[in-house]
Amino acid sequence: MSSQVLGNRALAHFDALIIGSGPSGSAVAALLTAHGKDVLVLEGGSSYFEGLDDPAPEMPTPLLSSDEIKMSRRGLLGPDPLVDPQTWRRSEADGARIYVGPVNTPPKTVGGGSVHADMKLPRFRPQDFRLGSLLPEISGASFADWPVDYDALEPFYRFAEQRIGVQGQAGADPNEPPRSAPFPMPPGPISYDGQLITRGAARLGYTAFPFPCGVNSRPYDGRPACVECGFCGGFGCPIKAKGSAPVTSLRRALLSGHCQLHTETRVTRLLMSASGTEVIGAEGLDGDGQRSTFQADRYVLCANAIEDARLLLLSDPGGVGNSSGLLGRNLTFHSHMVAIGVFDERIHGYRGRGSPVAISDFRGVAGDVQRPLSGIVEVGGTGGPIQEAMYYRHQLNIGPGAQLKALLRQGFGRDRAIIMSLFGEDAPQGTNRVDLDPDIRDYDRLPVARVTYRAHAFEQSAQAFYAPKLLDILGASGARYAAIAPVEDLPATDHQMGTLRFGTDPKRSVCDESGRFHDVGNLLAADGSLFPTSSGFNPTLTVVALAYRVAAGMLFPGSPERALTK
Repeated sequence: MSSQVLGNRALAHFDALIIGSGPSGSAVAALLTAHGKDVLVLEGGSSYFEGLDDPAPEMPTPLLSSDEIKMSRRGLLGPDPLVDPQTWRRSEADGARIYVGPVNTPPKTVGGGSVHADMKLPRFRPQDFRLGSLLPEISGASFADWPVDYDALEPFYRFAEQRIGVQGQAGADPNEPPRSAPFPMPPGPISYDGQLITRGAARLGYTAFPFPCGVNSRPYDGRPACVECGFCGGFGCPIKAKGSAPVTSLRRALLSGHCQLHTETRVTRLLMSASGTEVIGAEGLDGDGQRSTFQADRYVLCANAIEDARLLLLSDPGGVGNSSGLLGRNLTFHSHMVAIGVFDERIHGYRGRGSPVAISDFRGVAGDVQRPLSGIVEVGGTGGPIQEAMYYRHQLNIGPGAQLKALLRQGFGRDRAIIMSLFGEDAPQGTNRVDLDPDIRDYDRLPVARVTYRAHAFEQSAQAFYAPKLLDILGASGARYAAIAPVEDLPATDHQMGTLRFGTDPKRSVCDESGRFHDVGNLLAADGSLFPTSSGFNPTLTVVALAYRVAAGMLFPGSPERALTK
């Protein structure tokens, strides 16, 4: 695809330039434009949503389908790891790198990770914002309090849930934090695998509840109800029932008349003033390789935690806004442990939403050795038939032939299994970081991001504590066999956080509590890069709520809640 310009093409001066059109960038654009600010959004990927800036009541159908080959094998939404990779090593002792390829990389497309995600949207809990105070000092870890607490973020959680359209059941989660409004929609039907786990968990004293998610259970905001097709996770929604950024916040921004979106336009560096305290432009390349400079009064980073840090390092060898020395450090993902239960009966777990129910009982309590901190348990079925066949080929060495056909007919991996995934708190570490690879270049001959990451004993011990409990739940739910899958050295969660930690002390953080860089007056971050800690819950709703708060602070410094009236 070639570059496109959407929205108000006549705009020439911009109050803000936003880098990235994912959930955070689109949220910032939507709130700023609602208050009359002119915004330029630069997105490095293509758009698969025709008619985003068409004011007609009904948008054309997105150019997306439930095609497993196109989405998961050929990487339709990008980036292409062959020409746009990242590199990884556990520590400096590994040398320059031990791996080249995708490292927890979200899609590179208009709408970012919200396009392919199944939009599980739980809130963080009040304790998650105070782990620096609640936890004892842990060797090698760098836990810190957030400069905002749950109460400060709660109005923005409510606003985000309403704008996206989140289904859920208030009070169903026994560990749910306080909320000032009910969910916009009730939960949809619970699939059979969710029903089995709900009953099994209850037998052991745990509570499985409908997972809050940004999928319409009824018509909402001009979009239809979900038809429970089973292609949420890893696929774009062809009927727009999923509240992805393009059909919610980004579309609102484009229809406001105050937004201009450039697709296939990647920002390669920020141009700085002589003092290094102000951004004076953003240099970008379009799909045809043409270089342009874009300017605005303020600049907002929303590309993701890894790419934000990479851009700042590409812009200055020492890193833009890096007087603290923390730029790129304290990178977190989420620890990830998978339990698989195999049943005699057919579960049909591939039907319905990506994760019908969740369990929060394993989040734990900070400082309580009897309930160590981990995170939320997702319950769902397995992948598609191609993914199942690839597993047999690579893990069991069963290639094409009668044996493979028999396994696929029996549905051992797809039709008779339930997967429980525990996403745990990932201890921040200064040594877990993003810098530039000294040798590997991308298709524009720019240094790629190098990730140095090793799991901490903090999350490993929590996994060991909760693993048998996951197996117990599967057994109580009727599984004949259950096992814990091997834990990977590099968690494959697609959850990126940290690298531009925000806080009140410029010596201990990169950005202040409003998201503005301590060292650069007109540069802000508004995505998961700001997170001081990862929590144990899916981060997207908190990313969006925080992005709305950053945008609101740009409009009403000191009184961001005033921006939520529109």
